[in-house]
Amino acid sequence: MRDRLQLNLFWRAALFYVVVFYGGLVWLFPRVSQWAVEAPEPLPLPAAALSMYWWLLLTGLFIYVSSSEARRQAFLHPLYRWFGVRGTRRRQALRWGVLVALPAAVGGMFYWDGLPRLSSPAGIRSQHPTMPKAFAKLANPLRHLSAEQVRAYQATLVARGAADVPPEAARERLVAQLVGEGAGLYAINCRPCHGMQANGAGPMARGFRLKPADFRDPGLLPTVVESYAFWRVSKGGPGLPAASTPWDSAMPIWELDLGEEERWKVLLGEYFLSGVGPREPEKLP
Repeated sequence: MRDRLQLNLFWRAALFYVVVFYGGLVWLFPRVSQWAVEAPEPLPLPAAALSMYWWLLLTGLFIYVSSSEARRQAFLHPLYRWFGVRGTRRRQALRWGVLVALPAAVGGMFYWDGLPRLSSPAGIRSQHPTMPKAFAKLANPLRHLSAEQVRAYQATLVARGAADVPPEAARERLVAQLVGEGAGLYAINCRPCHGMQANGAGPMARGFRLKPADFRDPGLLPTVVESYAFWRVSKGGPGLPAASTPWDSAMPIWELDLGEEERWKVLLGEYFLSGVGPREPEKLP
């Protein structure tokens, strides 16, 4: 009974391939990644990585099967059995059907993919899509400090043993502290892609097909209001509307990792490092 249930090397190799590639890399890995980072959707492997693992898996199986004559014979036995000269008429008909249908299907697939087709003109990609209304009226609370925030900071300075600081000086010191904290958050979370000079030339920038944004570009940050930048940082690439496809941004959804105040601080540091200020919203007369 055990001998009957034992699979031939050919079927064991095929089963191993299906379990590892489709079960492990295609199905299980995205769900484990989603659970590990608490993402809203599964995180599949990039197509380039899947292709690399596919070749590595087939190469490993080929090396294993061809490492000895016994394994090679055991692996090829089902193929000899089905595609050998001998066999019943039914098996011969099935064999010829496979030998004819498989190349015909592959050839037809390539032929169909290569046929010229009529298609609608490509849509115009929007570099700065319209932000949702929920973000339109937001303002950076750390850029426009209230008198209460300044007085609370003055009290903190006094508690630390500092002399009485005038309100304007306290405001400037608090703004400088917030900008420094924002630059620190930027260095931790944004520098790998956008660079410490905010010029889009971070150490990981070369790994992306779409280059990270250059915040020093006069056609970028100075042309959008700060609430727009807050929306882009909060929602990242997955939050872009269809008008921005293809070439969606690779930026993560930072609202999953950074609190609201931290994201506003990041923008303070971002504007400071880029040497520009946010665009002021126009007021209708």
